[in-house]
This record gives sequence, C-alpha cells and structure tokens, in this order.
Amino acid sequence: SRQAGHLQASWPCIINPRMARTAGMMLLLSLPGAAMWSLPAPSRRTAAARCGGVSMADTVEAGPAILSEWDSKKPIHVETWVPKSADMDNRNKQWWLIDAEGMRLGRMCTEIAKRLMGKHKVTYFPGSNVGDYVVVINAEKVLISGSKAKAKTYFRHGGRPGSVTIETFEQLQKRIPERIVEKAVKGMLPKGPLGREQFRHLKVFAGSEHPHEAQSPVKYAWPEGSLATKKPGGKKEKSRE
Repeated sequence: SRQAGHLQASWPCIINPRMARTAGMMLLLSLPGAAMWSLPAPSRRTAAARCGGVSMADTVEAGPAILSEWDSKKPIHVETWVPKSADMDNRNKQWWLIDAEGMRLGRMCTEIAKRLMGKHKVTYFPGSNVGDYVVVINAEKVLISGSKAKAKTYFRHGGRPGSVTIETFEQLQKRIPERIVEKAVKGMLPKGPLGREQFRHLKVFAGSEHPHEAQSPVKYAWPEGSLATKKPGGKKEKSRE
C-alpha cells in the first residue's frame, strides 16, 4: 500500500507491508492520550485503517472529544495570579501588636516573621511584599530555654582592626533588649532587598509603651496550646508505674 511504501522509503529496515503496518501502529499508540483525542474522529479512523484497522482511541467511541490547545477556541492554560499594587500598598496593611512578656524567643519570632512576609494571607506571593506591620513590646522579658542565657553569644564588628565584640544573651538583654528580637526575626526573613524591606516593618520596643497608637494595632491572640506561650524547661516526669 501507499502507507507501507512510504514507511519502507523512510526506514530501509522495513522489508514487507506487515512490518510497515506494525511500525505505524506502534507510532500511533506512542502518542499521548490527549494528542490522540485531539484528532478528529475521521482522522482517527483513517489512521487506524492505515495501521491495520486497530486504534486505541476508537475503542471508546462514546468518549469525550478533548480538543488540544491548538485546536480549541479557548486555550487550555491557567493564568498565574500576582499581587496588585493595592495588595502591596503600605496604607492598606494591618498592624499587629505582640506582647513578648513570658514568650519563648524562637516560637514567637517565627510567628512574627510569618506576619511580616504575609504567609498568613491567601494573597501571599514569594516575590512581593504583601506582609503586615508588627509592633513588639516588652522585649526585655522574652524567655529562652536551658543554659542559652549564658551560652548563646552575639557577634558584631566595628569595621576596624581589633573591634570585635562578643556578648552573651544576658549581656545584650541588659544593654539593648530590642536587638535580640530583631536579630532572631531578621534571620528568618528572605535575604536581599525584599527581606530588608520586610524587616523595616518590624517595630520592637522595651517596655509596654510604643509610639504607634495612631495606627490602631490589633493585639495578636495566641492560639490555645501554642508552644510560644509555654515556659521553657517544663518537662514532664516519667511515671514509674
């Protein structure tokens, strides 16, 4: 046949019409299901007749005729949603108030970083600044577990030879308690211009007063059983029964 002659001309290894029909059937069955159904029904029957009268697409004649992206009038694709300018406008952002008294440092800072990045919103987008503002008070009353008060150190350099300063948690808490929360949150934010802009939305203060009453910050209510509210070192004793 003409189809067999065409395959024999293209592939010299095919020496008879039977091998040509087998090769054509293999090519037809190797197509994805969506590509098979994208062909019109007459084309599927013609292709099946050329390949020996068997077609996997024709085994379900009542199946839906799924058009491909090139044949259908409406392209099969999903548009990716990106935040608009109103979603990133600082005037439309929420202000949150978090009291750090008796809170665990790491657990509290993870929630603060989530609010700054906007991961609590359905409009979260990794490359856009859709987070909120966070005001932290009583930063000097934050807690840590174990012997970290004496073992945990903070490093800074003045930029000149020999100007390295290493402080423990206790020393920094007495000198600048706000710096402890700021360093913990900054390490949880993205590195780069986006993370630096999100870090500017964090306001940390020692004491219970802050100058952002005009923004009407909403006090964050910690969920029941949150690890941030549990005092460190409260291990349960094992029963000997």
